[in-house]
Amino acid sequence: MDKRFFLALLLTAIVIVGTPFLFPNSRRTPVRAVDSTQVHPRTDSGAPIGAAAPGNQAAVAAPVATAPAATAPAATVGGSTTVTSAARPETTVVDTRLATYAFSSQGAAPISIVLDSYPSRRPMARGASAELVRSTSPLVGYRIAVGGDTIALARTPLSLQRTTTPAGAPVLNYSGNSAGHDVRLTYTFVPDSFLVRVVAAVTGAPAKSTLLIDLPRGLQSNEADTLDDINHLGVSFRTSRGDVTSVGFSKLDTGEVRIEPGPLDWVATRDKYFLVAFRTPPKQPFSALRLAGEPRVGKSARDINATVALPLQAGAATFELYAGPQDFARLQRLGNDLDQVNPYGGWIHGAVQPFVTIVMRALLWMKHTTNLSYGWVLVLFGVLIRLALWPLNQRAMRTSIAMQRLQPELQAIQKKYKEDPRRQQEVIMKVYKDHGMSPLSPLMGCLPMLLPMPVLYALYFVFQNTIEFRGVPFLWLPDLSMRDPYYITPLLMGLSMYVMSWIGLKAAPPNPQAKVMSYMMPVMLTVLFLNLASGLNLYYAVQNIAALPQQWLLARERQKVAPVAVVSVPAAAPAVKRRS
Repeated sequence: MDKRFFLALLLTAIVIVGTPFLFPNSRRTPVRAVDSTQVHPRTDSGAPIGAAAPGNQAAVAAPVATAPAATAPAATVGGSTTVTSAARPETTVVDTRLATYAFSSQGAAPISIVLDSYPSRRPMARGASAELVRSTSPLVGYRIAVGGDTIALARTPLSLQRTTTPAGAPVLNYSGNSAGHDVRLTYTFVPDSFLVRVVAAVTGAPAKSTLLIDLPRGLQSNEADTLDDINHLGVSFRTSRGDVTSVGFSKLDTGEVRIEPGPLDWVATRDKYFLVAFRTPPKQPFSALRLAGEPRVGKSARDINATVALPLQAGAATFELYAGPQDFARLQRLGNDLDQVNPYGGWIHGAVQPFVTIVMRALLWMKHTTNLSYGWVLVLFGVLIRLALWPLNQRAMRTSIAMQRLQPELQAIQKKYKEDPRRQQEVIMKVYKDHGMSPLSPLMGCLPMLLPMPVLYALYFVFQNTIEFRGVPFLWLPDLSMRDPYYITPLLMGLSMYVMSWIGLKAAPPNPQAKVMSYMMPVMLTVLFLNLASGLNLYYAVQNIAALPQQWLLARERQKVAPVAVVSVPAAAPAVKRRS
């Protein structure tokens, strides 16, 4: 093994060391009836949100017009519709196959969303399902800018008509009157998904009226490491040009306001594993997004004030609400780059994301094809990566052996022509040509050692915030996304790296620096990997073990190679000095 191998290991260590500094980052729980009178509307800030086109500007916090509570008469529609009274706020629960929703008649806003198939890992919520809505604030708030007034639906009692689609999907129709305008909100639940289609309509709304959607101030943490989950809180959005941007809660100072002009295809509030996203039809994009920083709790930014504007067309606006997991395959099917809502790699997202996408697609394909657990998929993936690189590594190591054979001759040439660099270069080039090599051979020999690094780097981010590995056990590991509680995988990774280095040094020319590095690198990387995801350690250890047979075969081949005899190169004839 030569210096190039240790250079590759050193670069890997630099990547792993530098990344944390660059990117500091099932029993169903019944939904209780929540008194919606305790759900307070968002505090108005009085700042304009902007517009998508000249003359189309909506105020985020125009004066709020309220309407007195009205009692709706009982009625039956189609034999399956119930009408609730708007005199007293009531909670309506919708139970789908994947989630349980609770809506309040006061403002028609969701006040609880429980994801039945995803358990909460908070110590105080053992055995419960993940809940997205915090008890201190509603998930969504609606306001309608109509002319010079702003109708806050959170202060408007609404009547409910509950129906179903022909396919049997639940439909909630909320209606009421505020400031002389008939307002209607309709929720249609898409079967076998976390999607809800929403239609807001205002009778007699003048031109340039706008629906203002107040995004979640934050999401309920469902992780054991609550602080880490809070540090992942952010608002992401995609422009119609295709640019995906993410703004972390911590990036905004208290009171700082940021306006993002439209058109915007979707806007989402997300944490580490879950999100609440709003997306529009292609021809009715959001016109603007307003973000404002909120006071922090200690050093943690737990809240944000975010509002997105959706112009009404013919008095109506349509959008989809996705409240669920950041499931890679599910978000990819939704399209519009929603799978990039939680961007990998921070400011180098553009370079990291392609590798992450390739790695995730490969892992998901292997999972669905083999039907193995994700632990065995990682083992298989590590072996396949080494098998795919086997020919390149074979060629690289043989190039290294050839360079080893040529070293005495090259050193002799360098010594002989040290006063004549041009002649030295010509002779070295001739030696390379005679042995079927090029000056780039040393570099090409190092390249295969660096090729696994993008995959390792991509997996580092995959295990940071990919819900597919959340809570997945394997053998003694309780969770592939968390560190190994017994530190077996990082120790196995370090031991396998040392064995690989030790085999590679056999029959290699004596090199004190390489010998020191063979001890230092495994120890250093073991320490660095101790608290990283156990799945990442598992993959790296398997990849090292899978490389041992090839390393051993090449070491035997190296032992059979004798250095090339040094060829005496005649020196140039000295110039004859004439006598005067």
